[in-house]
Amino acid sequence: SQFNILSGTSMACPHVSGLAALLKAAHPDWSPAAIRSALITTAYTLDNGGGPLLDESNANVSSVFDHGAGHVHPDKAINPGLVYDISTYDYVDFLCNSNYTSHNIRVITRKAAVCSGARSAGHSGNLNYPSLAAVFQQYGKQHMSTHFIRTLTNVGDPNSLYKVTVAPPPGTEVTVVPDTLAFRRLGQKLNFLVRVQTRAVKLSPGTSTVKTGSIVWSDAKHTVTSPLVVTMQQPL
Repeated sequence: SQFNILSGTSMACPHVSGLAALLKAAHPDWSPAAIRSALITTAYTLDNGGGPLLDESNANVSSVFDHGAGHVHPDKAINPGLVYDISTYDYVDFLCNSNYTSHNIRVITRKAAVCSGARSAGHSGNLNYPSLAAVFQQYGKQHMSTHFIRTLTNVGDPNSLYKVTVAPPPGTEVTVVPDTLAFRRLGQKLNFLVRVQTRAVKLSPGTSTVKTGSIVWSDAKHTVTSPLVVTMQQPL
């Protein structure tokens, strides 16, 4: 995935792997996707001095393509409040909607795959991943939009009210419906829709521009952050 939890260092993999093992020990019923979600949505992007994380290679301010979701925060990851969970069937739908054939998918899953119901999941961007990435190819269009559907599972307090805060990528309009999620029990799942709208920008043929933002769900105790990336491409 393009949203690694840490920036690219030789020690990132063993550190995150160890933290994943600790989360699994604390929450034996969590899936790998839930553990990944907890690590991603509780990560932070400020250094010890309160400034933005820097790119180690050039000392410039890093982007999501450098630091991913940010630096892991173990204490918060063990109690993230909400997680974006993903089932085996969700991954199969993702492959189907990414134009993999049933034969291709069988090579990966080692079992027969049925793509007939995948359209109900919408497009491949609806895989319930804790980050969102929209790519717009302009082709002379002035107004473009897309949407994402996500599902959050309550792993925090039984009665929890979460409100959303959106930091839209520059030049975009981002709406989240509903803007409040009221959970009544542990394990409850609630859906929301993210709509991203943008206008064409001036680009030379074959070039692109990337803008970043975020979607944050929070209650009185937890903050659940998802990076949002919008890429504008001008085809040749």
